Amino acid sequence: MTVYIETERLRLRDWREEDLLPFQQMNANQQVRRYFPSLLSYRRSEHDMNKMDEVISKYNIGLFAVELKETNGWLGFIGLNYVPKESKYTFEELPFYEIGWRLIPEVWGNGFATEGAEAVLKYAKSQGLEEVYAFTSENNAASRKVMEKIGMQLYDYFEYPNLSKYHPLKRHVRYYKNLSKNV
Repeated sequence: MTVYIETERLRLRDWREEDLLPFQQMNANQQVRRYFPSLLSYRRSEHDMNKMDEVISKYNIGLFAVELKETNGWLGFIGLNYVPKESKYTFEELPFYEIGWRLIPEVWGNGFATEGAEAVLKYAKSQGLEEVYAFTSENNAASRKVMEKIGMQLYDYFEYPNLSKYHPLKRHVRYYKNLSKNV
């Protein structure tokens, strides 16, 4: 196991085989996926986990598995996702890195997302990244609060691709942070 980032309470590390089932369960949880267009199948979650681990082992940066130091229990993921020019998004700023997190509901409200995301920003700066974006559904107050706590600024609003114009998650917000300033 390789640990890339350590905080007071968390370890951000590469993915392990035993992470698969809790990751699949988290992505099939309606509460967790409330601000996403759909739940993820177990097969899709397995594909995503393998892809995330490949990216981390190749670039030493990515969406890291998160565990609680006190119990070694798996909590979800926090890290950076590379959004390439040839993505479903039409942002002028592409390509860029997006910071993101997804944690199991049992640990929500304990500051883990903020603690891990702050550490990821420092790590990103140490890896030479100069800027990071984050986005979520306009209605996702909890994620927006984390974005603001880690010093990100509201950047713009956009419509999420491939959703009907009447879909309740169509309107999204994007936040931005320049890492060359204090992180």
